[in-house]
Amino acid sequence: MPTKPVITYKDNNAPASTKSGSIVMKRVGSTYQNWANKTELTDMIDVCYAPPTSDTYLYIICGCGEEYTYTTKNDVPDSNVTCSCGRKVIEYVS
Repeated sequence: MPTKPVITYKDNNAPASTKSGSIVMKRVGSTYQNWANKTELTDMIDVCYAPPTSDTYLYIICGCGEEYTYTTKNDVPDSNVTCSCGRKVIEYVS
């Protein structure tokens, strides 16, 4: 487990079959949407404050307990990620 991620997304414990959308989503007004692509996601993370002791760029915890740790910007996947439980972790729309 990272000690100081720049940003963390955490899913609740509800079953994957009851969810729509992915864990990693952006807020647009009063709704949430998937990111267009990796660049849009990483551009948002780049403007967040990164503590000097940060050891992780992006940290995601699925409701099933599976952890996804991306140490650097380059580690963030270019394509969609789905957890072994079936929950969408990262989904790009374009």
